Amino acid sequence: TCKVNFPDPNKLHYFQLTVIPDEGYYQGGKFQFEIEVPDAYNMVPPKVKCLTRIWHPNITETGEICL
Repeated sequence: TCKVNFPDPNKLHYFQLTVIPDEGYYQGGKFQFEIEVPDAYNMVPPKVKCLTRIWHPNITETGEICL
């Protein structure tokens, strides 16, 4: 299950994503992410940060996502 929240409806390039896996290793967990898509998107990648502390090989201890 995924839920998207736009804290400021005038800034569609910034949003928060909540992921609640229905199955698998992370089933029952609730993981929150902050996503900012830059104006230069497609040439510059979006900034994604995991706000929930989690162990994952592609997520640093500070929540930075390795894209």
